[in-house]
Amino acid sequence: MGFPIFVLQLITFSVLAIAQEEPKGNPKDNSEAQDKQPSSNKNNSNLLLLILNVVLLFAIILLLILYYNTSKKLNRIMKGHINNVSYEQEKDVETSIEKRIEIGEGTTMMTVEERKELMFFNDETKFQMGELLRASAEALGQGIMGNSYKAMLSNGPNIVVKRLRDLKPFTKEEFAKMVKMISDLRHPNLLPLLAYYHSRDEKLILYKYAQNGNLFSKLHDGRDGNRVPFNWNSRLSVARGVARALEYLHLNNKIHNIVPHGNLKSSNVLFDENNSILVSDFSLSSLIAQPIAAQHMVVYKSPEYGYARKVTIQSDVWSYGSLLIEILTGKVSLCSAPQGTNGVDLCSWVHRAVREEWTAEIFDKEISCQKSALPGMLRLLQIAMRCIERFPEKRPEMKEVVREVEKIQQIHLMSEDDEDASCDRSLTDDSFSTSNSGIFIGDER
Repeated sequence: MGFPIFVLQLITFSVLAIAQEEPKGNPKDNSEAQDKQPSSNKNNSNLLLLILNVVLLFAIILLLILYYNTSKKLNRIMKGHINNVSYEQEKDVETSIEKRIEIGEGTTMMTVEERKELMFFNDETKFQMGELLRASAEALGQGIMGNSYKAMLSNGPNIVVKRLRDLKPFTKEEFAKMVKMISDLRHPNLLPLLAYYHSRDEKLILYKYAQNGNLFSKLHDGRDGNRVPFNWNSRLSVARGVARALEYLHLNNKIHNIVPHGNLKSSNVLFDENNSILVSDFSLSSLIAQPIAAQHMVVYKSPEYGYARKVTIQSDVWSYGSLLIEILTGKVSLCSAPQGTNGVDLCSWVHRAVREEWTAEIFDKEISCQKSALPGMLRLLQIAMRCIERFPEKRPEMKEVVREVEKIQQIHLMSEDDEDASCDRSLTDDSFSTSNSGIFIGDER
């Protein structure tokens, strides 16, 4: 509805008429009136009348403008309502679905459009969006990029769905390009990206579910005594697998302005059904907004970010060294501790241990009881110390780290039965706890 033209013409005519208005009547009468009243009073009255008329006209204009704008808004709302009704009636063509995901204590809503299909990166595993929405789901936790869920397909594998948030302001094409570059990074020790979904309201990435948990759980869960010991052979396998994954990422970094992994920590090291080592969440710093990355990602805990406000490939090496110390000590690292968990500044703590010459006491009791493995532990600790050097240029490259880790051999091992028995007895010792492995470190927490 257009603004009435005749109203504008009426307003213009009225203003001109008021401006040109003169007193009417007999000249003689006017002369007499002028004799009775001062000339200034008559002029003031005419000016007041003119002002009142102008104010009235402006009030009318304002009301007409408000009416015009309100009419336009109502018209748009009515059109939108009609379109929505038509949209809902065409469910076979396009349907907006609200999927409820049960997460134990409550329910969250994930709104996706069934007509928009998942974009897969290979033909090995494919399913429709409708199948994903109908799958039962459980929450896996909240990470820096959003919540993750385990979706159990009725006729297919279990899938991890990660809902992304706090992203850079990508267009749809830019987002697809970045995710494709991440999906092209394929290595036996990397958790492959299966698919993604992009819409205005939701952005999802999908991975295959790793059935046997993560390294954080293997190292720290059940430390009250109700746990299966995580032995030296398994820890050394983790060190090797993660080193190989990082070496591949560093040699195949397709996004040169980001750190190849960026968030290496024990909860991002997974075990599949065969207990193979899979590193997850690599290269996601290319998607996340920088302020969020700086607040939460592990590489931003490195010394160089503290004094130079920058991170590099060598910041990943520092993260790997921190992970090795967590593997060797069995203590929760401060730089990667989950929310609500108390951690230790492991790098400072280990530097102090070496400086004060009580190095042998830092090892986790679950592995320190394996006396024949001590030389290997010491060599792995030496590698870790080189990786956490304060200055990045002093740290080794990952290809060198891989060679060094693979040289570590366990010599003169006791039989596995004897080792397991002795380690089990140490775990039942009342003096053992997660906060004290034979060393008093209260001032370092």
